[in-house]
Amino acid sequence: MTQDQSDEVEHLLRDWFEWQCRQSIAMHAKMYYRPADSMGRQSITNRTCEEDDEAAYEWADSLQSEQVQLCVDDLTIEQRAAISTTMRNKASDAMVWRSVRAGSAHETYQQAKEDLLPMLKRRGLIGEEIPA
Repeated sequence: MTQDQSDEVEHLLRDWFEWQCRQSIAMHAKMYYRPADSMGRQSITNRTCEEDDEAAYEWADSLQSEQVQLCVDDLTIEQRAAISTTMRNKASDAMVWRSVRAGSAHETYQQAKEDLLPMLKRRGLIGEEIPA
């Protein structure tokens, strides 16, 4: 794997991890907070072009992250634990998260990235390397 490919996989994993966190928060919010008034549920609000653009980007990011999720699901439990641990540490800017399942976390994480590369290529999330 080249450094550029490693960086691309890393970028996809970071986006996927952030998406997962947002999904978790949204799921918990739906579970605990119910609207007090159901009258406005079917109402349509006018949105600006910027809001439409943002919604389109969120939709595209969500589709991309769903594809990454399918690839991550095909990894071993040790590799998934290493990815989760590494992403949590990178999100917190500290090395505070550890997992017994991940074994040697750095090596397991690097192997997970190696194993993800062909899967991500097959799904069109990473382009083919162009020879120099």
